[in-house]
Amino acid sequence: MRKQKRNQLIAIIFSLISFIFLYVEPGNVSWMPDRLVQSSILIKGISFVLLSIAAILAGIAFENKRRIAIISGIGLVMGLGFLYFPVPSILRGSAFHLLFASAISFGMTTTATRVATVVSGICTCIGIFFLYQPVFPSLGGTALYLLLPGIIVFSIVYSQKAMCERISIGFIALGLISLCQPFLILFYQTGFQLLLAGLTGFIVVAHR
Repeated sequence: MRKQKRNQLIAIIFSLISFIFLYVEPGNVSWMPDRLVQSSILIKGISFVLLSIAAILAGIAFENKRRIAIISGIGLVMGLGFLYFPVPSILRGSAFHLLFASAISFGMTTTATRVATVVSGICTCIGIFFLYQPVFPSLGGTALYLLLPGIIVFSIVYSQKAMCERISIGFIALGLISLCQPFLILFYQTGFQLLLAGLTGFIVVAHR
C-alpha cells in the first residue's frame, strides 16, 4: 500500500512538473536553473520523459482504472486538437507529449479493448497514409504523431501478442529497407518514422 501511494504521488508530481515545463515560460519560474532556462529543447525533453513516467505510474498505481482511461482519452483528443486545429504555438508544441503519454496510460487502463484495437489500428493506417500521400505535404509532418500513439495502444490492447510482434518487426524491416535503399527518396525520407514506430511497438509488446 505504501509503495502504491508513493507511485501515485510521484505520478502526480511528475505530471505537474511536466505541465509547468510545457506551458510556463522558463524565465517566469524562479526555482529553475539558469541552464535549463536557456535551453528550451532540453526542457521539452525533460518534460517528455517525466510525463511518460507519470503515464506509466498512473496506469499501474491508481485503482480507478476507468478514471485514468477517461483522463487519458481526453489527453488524446486534446493532443489531436492541438495538432490539427489553429492553436497557439505553445499548445501545438505539446501535442506529441500529450499523445505519447496519453496513449500509454490509455492502453494500460481501458476496458474497451476491442474498440481501442480497431481505433488504434485505424490511427496507425492513417499515419502511414499521411507519410506517402502527395496531395497535402504538411500532413506528412504529423504522421509520426499518429503512428506512435496508434502502435502503442494497439500493442498493449490487442490480444494476440505474437501478431503484435510480427507487425512491429515488419515496421522495423520496412524502416531499415527504406533507409538503405538508393532508389526512391520518399522511402528514404519516411524510413525513420517506420523504424521508430516498429521499435516502439516491439518494446511495448516485449514488456506486456
